[in-house]
Amino acid sequence: MRLVSLVVSLALASALATVGCSADTSEEDALGTTGDEETVEDELKSLTLTEADDGRTVTIAKGQNVVLKLQANPSTGYRWKVVATDRTFGYPASTRFVKNGDAAGASGVERMTWKTSGPLAMAGTHEVKLEYRRPWEADSSPAKTFAFKVTITEADCPQLSPPAPGFCKNGRIKTTKDANGCTTGIECVDDCRANPCGSGRSCQYCWTQFACIPNGALC
Repeated sequence: MRLVSLVVSLALASALATVGCSADTSEEDALGTTGDEETVEDELKSLTLTEADDGRTVTIAKGQNVVLKLQANPSTGYRWKVVATDRTFGYPASTRFVKNGDAAGASGVERMTWKTSGPLAMAGTHEVKLEYRRPWEADSSPAKTFAFKVTITEADCPQLSPPAPGFCKNGRIKTTKDANGCTTGIECVDDCRANPCGSGRSCQYCWTQFACIPNGALC
């Protein structure tokens, strides 16, 4: 009887551990979903760059964030890494991976956020370079590269009040910015979460936004 009880206890502990690990993974994969209050507030003070902005120079005001969203698939061993920056602008304050769909090994978007608030003198132009490679292949050429320059001004951006809770729950946030990179307006644009995709297609988070994707297809 004692042996049976021990086996049952071990099985239960293993099941709970598996559930705990699954919950952690699901929470990480869900990060970055648009429409929640935290994301809306973040969008108000952020300038977002994607792979289409490679080599671009952008202008923002001190206190704003720079958000970089690059396609990635950590299951292959590849990750984006900052290989050149300056001491003032530095490295991302946060990095997280947003998976496309629920399939094991699915690709997604690696989201990196730089924050320019704080006591440092941030005014000026800063250059950042990144490489997409496997850590153990440091001597080989990277699979992809990305670079951008950001000019930070001392201009004060208008303080916009965050939208009401639940704003843009079923849509995509679109912001309007001025020449200094300050957010001057915000609106909610409908996407496939508000309008069904129709037969044979499903709504998935793909290429930094929700889109109708054929069932079983990747981005």
